[in-house]
Amino acid sequence: MKNAQQTDIFSLFNIEDEVAIKKKREEEERKKKLEEYKKKNAESTPEHLSSTKKKQEVKKEEPFEVNHETFIFHLGQQIPIQDYFSTEEIEQGLPSKKKDSEDVEFKKIDGNEVRKRLEKDYPDLLPAYTDMVYIKQKNMIMPVPKAKKKGLSIDCINIESSSSLQEGSFPSERVPFSLLREFIAISKHFEHFPSEVHADIYYDRATKEFFMDIPQQVAHTYWVERTEEPMVTAMKLMDRQFMKVGEIHSHHRMKPVPSSLDDESERQGGVFYAIVGKVESFFPSITVRVFDPSSEQHINLSPFLIFEDPFKDVPTEYDLTVVEVDNHV
Repeated sequence: MKNAQQTDIFSLFNIEDEVAIKKKREEEERKKKLEEYKKKNAESTPEHLSSTKKKQEVKKEEPFEVNHETFIFHLGQQIPIQDYFSTEEIEQGLPSKKKDSEDVEFKKIDGNEVRKRLEKDYPDLLPAYTDMVYIKQKNMIMPVPKAKKKGLSIDCINIESSSSLQEGSFPSERVPFSLLREFIAISKHFEHFPSEVHADIYYDRATKEFFMDIPQQVAHTYWVERTEEPMVTAMKLMDRQFMKVGEIHSHHRMKPVPSSLDDESERQGGVFYAIVGKVESFFPSITVRVFDPSSEQHINLSPFLIFEDPFKDVPTEYDLTVVEVDNHV
């Protein structure tokens, strides 16, 4: 009788090799993610994006039909349209002289005109960062914050930040660390491709809670662009007393150093901008900053000013008196 050949000790004793099983499972997962990446990459083609846009047309922007009952929903407030437009303007429209003529024509109130009048009281409603949406079912005008294209640059990877902001110059509320942890987990998922990813962070004035939203976007190794239609965003936010407080995006395996594209895109006052990098590390790196419109400068912040410190509370079940601190050098 021929002796049966044994290739390893595990098969000899009919024992499962857990390490080999784990490696096999990881390889299958890697192949699965690779296929997902190929599919995602294909979905970023102009042909697919145009078809995706057609699907979104179900929630396309509705034409403005302003009347005396219309209200503006901003920062959790319902602002009557009469606060910014007269009765004549609401009923007849806005007077405008025809080109090369003294004749006057009347134009319907549109989103841009509403935004311009609101901007006097709400400087955050800049045209580059705001879409004005009219929701007919609620007879409501809603400013929707939008984000510009972000990206990293290989040339700026070794640049170090030096500016800072004094403690106490930012609101006392901190974004829960749980939201940052969730975003890092999402970034780690896309790090396998690798790809950047973007999220918006809001504060609900009614519930006094922060929440995060992942909008529709096109993500690439070196950039990420928010592509979600304004009406889609409005439908998600219209029942919340929200205010946008920040944007966060990842630089996957690269350092979280703002690129020139980030500098161009992140120029709205009143919100923070965070970048998470080196997400393959056990503790990823993070950069946080704000933009000061008056000085036209970005100001770097300590993450402790924005996010809760997960290590702040010392556990009480340990007797720390056993630790003798030697203050001598």
